[in-house]
Amino acid sequence: MGELYEPLKKGMNSMVYKKSKYCFILVLVFSIFLITNTFAKNIVHQISKDILLKDNGSATITEQWTGTFDEGTEVYIPIDDKSIRVSNFDVSKDGIDYKEALKWDVNDSFENKAYRYGINRTDTGIELCFGISEYGDNTYAFSYDIDPVVKAYDDYDGFNFQFINDSMSTFPTSINIIIHHADEEKVFNTDNTRIWAFGFEGNAHIYEKYAQVYSSIPLIGSNYANVMMRFNKGLFTPNIKVDGSFVSLIEERALEESTYKAALNDEWEAERKRQETLNKIFYAIFVAIFASSIIIPIFSSFRRRRTLKGFYKEVNYFRDIPNGGNIAKTHALNKDFNIWKKKESNFLAALIVKMINDKNLIPVQETSYGLFGKEKIDTNLKVGDEPTDPITKDLYDIIVAAAGSDGILQEKELKAYAKKDPRALVSFVDSIDSKGHTALNKDNCYNKIYGRRLKDLTEKGQEELAEVYGLRKFLNEFTLINERGIKDTVIWENLLIYATLFGIADQVLKELKKVYPDQIAKIDDYTKVVYISTTYYDTLYMSSARARNAINAASIARMAASGLGGATSIGGGGGFSGGGHGGGTR
Repeated sequence: MGELYEPLKKGMNSMVYKKSKYCFILVLVFSIFLITNTFAKNIVHQISKDILLKDNGSATITEQWTGTFDEGTEVYIPIDDKSIRVSNFDVSKDGIDYKEALKWDVNDSFENKAYRYGINRTDTGIELCFGISEYGDNTYAFSYDIDPVVKAYDDYDGFNFQFINDSMSTFPTSINIIIHHADEEKVFNTDNTRIWAFGFEGNAHIYEKYAQVYSSIPLIGSNYANVMMRFNKGLFTPNIKVDGSFVSLIEERALEESTYKAALNDEWEAERKRQETLNKIFYAIFVAIFASSIIIPIFSSFRRRRTLKGFYKEVNYFRDIPNGGNIAKTHALNKDFNIWKKKESNFLAALIVKMINDKNLIPVQETSYGLFGKEKIDTNLKVGDEPTDPITKDLYDIIVAAAGSDGILQEKELKAYAKKDPRALVSFVDSIDSKGHTALNKDNCYNKIYGRRLKDLTEKGQEELAEVYGLRKFLNEFTLINERGIKDTVIWENLLIYATLFGIADQVLKELKKVYPDQIAKIDDYTKVVYISTTYYDTLYMSSARARNAINAASIARMAASGLGGATSIGGGGGFSGGGHGGGTR
């Protein structure tokens, strides 16, 4: 059949007890009834399909259904298209071959359908049917020939075929469809083939010798799987010829109402060809200058880090707010001249600590109760006084917008805001570095416009970097210093902003308790603030990353819309052949 490609309370009086006992029994019986009905439903974990396309446009389709079947008598697959001929239908279950029933009776008993298969003819087409045969975990394998699939058009050969129907009574959790040519010499590639898939969330790709369509999340009843493929002339010699172009008759109709439609770019194809030419040129240049572009930068990076480590070793402790309080400058210097393993900046978390310290944001607790009464406490951020510095004001405005009319920000509101208006958050995150660099340039800290080597900094720039390095060294090592230098915890409240920026707040708070044991209660309060800021930092950072991906996905979607493979479209795919409505088990 062909190889499938690779998924109750003490002290009650007797009357009350008896009534309670009867109620308990009734509830128990009712619960068992509900559980039985819940778990008796059939579940198809995966449907795998191997589509072997033949030169004349017909195909052999081999399917494997893996699942749990606990009700009904048969599996059925409607094909509501009378122009399609189906032959050579064959079925097996767990390696046991079925026998064909020349006339299929859908009302027949479970026993009479066991290990038998047949075709049921309907007003709209046919249904491929076979018996469930045994309840429990089953794997059904069946195959059939179908003609036609690929048709010839004036410009291309191709098809738009429904391989998974919508509204199936037993729906697959996942699908995997492999499509290839019966002639192994005729392979699909991005030069001769285009592919689109509709009706579910997943991906469609063209590989060297086959195309693959698969789901990325579980399907639901309204989903379906239509696949459209377009081939250059020469791959097939279809028996069915259609007057007109594939693009106008099939492709344009299928793309209507699809997510591909919004991503289409008429100039993409020309841009791709231009890029291919440039890639060849760049490749030649790359080979020619390999040593200078790969080896030399490695040594340069090594020398840069060695120089910066020497500079860090020589700087004195700095016990004050660095860079005149311009946190964007501190962020930029800490990031660009970073010699620590932790590369990711905690700028967003530091800003939130600053905003809580300055009463721009006020943590408030909200208690909720789950289904079984389990208490859950969430910490939200209430909007407070408006900040005065521009950078904090920018983030404050985003939080105000996300918080809504009640002025209290919840994590879920922030995620929803980033999804609804992705560019605002992405724009803020993207502006952080440039604001720091602009401030450093304004203060004549660079020998040129920008740089990441020590020699790229002016004397003023090196002084600014020494403050950052000095504060970080002090926060890292202050428990080792005999003269603590700081007794005022209010100052520590401000320095913890920078400990958060450096990603060492947890370490500093732990050491503070050793140095100032009389201030443990106050330090615990700071710990909560840092924890809150980290929680919202994660949400902000991940939300901005997801928002950036959504924006970048637009360019990727243009590739998928052009048929070169990529994400599928939830909608669209109209004008298909084959398939139909419903199916599953009954």
